[in-house]
Amino acid sequence: MKKINTYIAIGIGTFFLFVLLMILLNVDKNNITGSGLVGLSHFNNIVKYEYKENLDKMSDILLYLSFIPVIVAGILGIIQLVKRKSLFKVDKELLVFGIALVLTIILWLLFDKALKINVRPLNPNEGSFPSTHVLITIFFSLSCFNLLKRYNTGSKVFNYIALGIAIVISIIVVITRVASGMHYITDVIGGIFLGLSFYFLTFGIIDLIKINNKQ
Repeated sequence: MKKINTYIAIGIGTFFLFVLLMILLNVDKNNITGSGLVGLSHFNNIVKYEYKENLDKMSDILLYLSFIPVIVAGILGIIQLVKRKSLFKVDKELLVFGIALVLTIILWLLFDKALKINVRPLNPNEGSFPSTHVLITIFFSLSCFNLLKRYNTGSKVFNYIALGIAIVISIIVVITRVASGMHYITDVIGGIFLGLSFYFLTFGIIDLIKINNKQ
């Protein structure tokens, strides 16, 4: 129960930090790249924003790689649904992860298309905060590790290799989204907070449901 409370507490805490950062973006607004006003401009202006296509494509490739566990989880869920003939008999991990996936897609569309808190450093027509590349990569990559840990009980070494790969991929995406000129620093920080929040809340809720079902 302590672990579950810790997961949910971290999830709520990182979501609070995301909301706090979103509010702070109304402070120190200035045009530092020529594309439009950005909050916390002095902080964001510590790096130079120039578009680098190779780094942009690298972050895209890593984003696509993070979809692999989603595809695998989806296939596994469909197989269980067919075999068990009931949605409610599908593993709770897969059901809750599926719901979290839908919410992630909704947020992706919301921030990219509707709620433009920042615009991209070099493109005033696209939303920039938070970085959905970072959000999705962190959430999906860490989820891959957690799902492997739950389904692959025979090899702890393999599980921690998966964790290491997830962390490395996430760090590279964080760096390349800024280095490629696609996002401000605060955009990737917001993506980190929201991605971690989704991860910890998702698996905290999964464990909470499983324990309540055993009681």
